[in-house]
Amino acid sequence: MTMARSSLHPLGILLAVAIALTACAGPGGGMQSSRDLVVRLNSDWDSLDPAKTRTTYGYQLVTTLYDRLVTVADGKVVPYLAESWTQTPDTVRLTLRRGARCASGTELTPTMVAASLRRLGAKETAAPYASLVFGGSGYTVTADDAARTVTVRTGRPYSDLLMGLAQPMASIICPEGLRAADTLAATPAGSGPYTLAASTRGASYRLTARPGYTWGPEREGSYPDAVTFKVVQNDSTAANMLAAGDLDVSWVGGPDLARVRANPAVKPVSQLIYGSFMLVFNQAKGRPGADPAVRRALAVAVSAQSFNEAAFFGEGEPAGSVVSEEVPCHRVVRPPAAAAATVDVDLKLVGSTDYAAGYEYVLEALRKAGASVRLQLVELNSFAEVMFTSGDWDVTVYPFTPLAPSLGALGMFVTGAAPPDGANFASIGNKAFEASVAKAQASLGEERCRHWGDAQRAIVENADVVPLVHSKPYWFVRDGFAAGLAGGGTMVDPHELARR
Repeated sequence: MTMARSSLHPLGILLAVAIALTACAGPGGGMQSSRDLVVRLNSDWDSLDPAKTRTTYGYQLVTTLYDRLVTVADGKVVPYLAESWTQTPDTVRLTLRRGARCASGTELTPTMVAASLRRLGAKETAAPYASLVFGGSGYTVTADDAARTVTVRTGRPYSDLLMGLAQPMASIICPEGLRAADTLAATPAGSGPYTLAASTRGASYRLTARPGYTWGPEREGSYPDAVTFKVVQNDSTAANMLAAGDLDVSWVGGPDLARVRANPAVKPVSQLIYGSFMLVFNQAKGRPGADPAVRRALAVAVSAQSFNEAAFFGEGEPAGSVVSEEVPCHRVVRPPAAAAATVDVDLKLVGSTDYAAGYEYVLEALRKAGASVRLQLVELNSFAEVMFTSGDWDVTVYPFTPLAPSLGALGMFVTGAAPPDGANFASIGNKAFEASVAKAQASLGEERCRHWGDAQRAIVENADVVPLVHSKPYWFVRDGFAAGLAGGGTMVDPHELARR
């Protein structure tokens, strides 16, 4: 069966900026408490259908309820449902481990896995992020139950396929869910470590551990008996609840960070995001940013360190490239040196209210460079609409925050058609970048990284994007519990949550 090319909607990638959390532990014995382990959700989820959720909060529950063929640890793909695999630039063949069962009790077979993957990319599914998994050239999936193998082949070389299969939208849906796909938005049908026991929209979600679950990623100790994800939208409220013991794991940022750090009953867990906050100019016809000389001159005016101080209280790190050092094939690339110059242009700066102080700094920096600048701050949903629908902007700091440590997602936002026909929101046309990406996707190992290095250099040296900061989300874990970070610090890894 050949899958249709899937469209990529940007909103979920942006919403990944609105941090969630991860954790650390594995199957075995251990002391349990009668009280649930309570984890903060910064906002409510949109859907529990792995193929259709667009938000970090949806993925947070999806990764707790469903399994995937592979997962990511320390920036590398590691076994999960698949115990081994072979890879070429256009094909991944995976051998499944034995014993995995759906929550219904049905044994999970390669044929069932293949059916789930086919549904992800099917045109009628309209999955927003299937292209992040399979690329954009179509794909086929075949299964061999006797050999316990699943083979995925892409229409064109796509060396990010294995990493794509580790992403939450590639979670495996069991047959009962595929037969009643309309119910998946609120009724999970997975084989993951937990099942949904109670759901109160906008408030809390109680998940209970599955007895006998042993086929997840390697870990030590047993899963907590129950985990409750509690929706807490206000950061100060979350900080208070963490101090009072009403939350066990929570992200905290901004002005509340200092007082939570001072609490001896909690310990911090942090990780650089996989991407970066990038200064981007709209290169559509007639916009000032279409002139590379204007882009380079204005880029010099914006200080990464000053933006970091304004937007993140200095907690991030100045960016050395479009992705952080957490990502394989990361290469340090600096914009070419340019003398400060007065740039007499009119600009509309659009930004998210979540990082208002950072955008206000950029406003003043561009004005000092001679530009006449108007600032429009909007909520995150509206920010996505401006970037990907109206196109009424000249400059922004764009939060590129992929959920997996891969450069592949970048190409989807800086190549191809501009909105509404594509996701190239800044109308970038960098032939050197495109050629290097094509070579990277057609190769593996060091050759692949060499081409990705060329791609990073091409897009930064042309000032198509100017990386400023890798933000560093901070999560806090109460004594008696353990947690680590996944998804570039955006959500809880259920396979690592533990009691201590």
